[in-house]
Amino acid sequence: MSNRKYRFKVEDIPPKNVKPKSMWNNPTEVPRLIKLRKEAYAALNGSLPLFEDIALSIKIHLPWNYNKPGDLDNYIKGICDGLMKCQNHPKLKLDETFEKTEHENIHPKTFAMIEDDEKIIKITAAKAVEDIEEPFYEITVEGK
Repeated sequence: MSNRKYRFKVEDIPPKNVKPKSMWNNPTEVPRLIKLRKEAYAALNGSLPLFEDIALSIKIHLPWNYNKPGDLDNYIKGICDGLMKCQNHPKLKLDETFEKTEHENIHPKTFAMIEDDEKIIKITAAKAVEDIEEPFYEITVEGK
């Protein structure tokens, strides 16, 4: 099977998956997850998730005056987890926002761009502070 490659841009900062709280029910992270998953869904365009030899490239663009930009590694984890299905855990409660009809295509229990982030073999990530008005990030995902 040949490699597939997907590129997309998300207007916002990436979701952060920081313990002990789950990003899947965190009021700050849920809107960011929804934006990420919508753009990933559009980029995938009906194809099956990637499941092998996955390479991920992330570039985060922040304005000069952005307050508390956050750690790059927390964003990487949030993106990786956000591109998969949400892990089934008996104590995990998803935010009710995901149950809205307009989010059925990106629901955390059904949609994934990456089958399992364990199959990511390479990650390239950068955070740049630039002369821009609003933060955004770009993602390239390649694999089989």
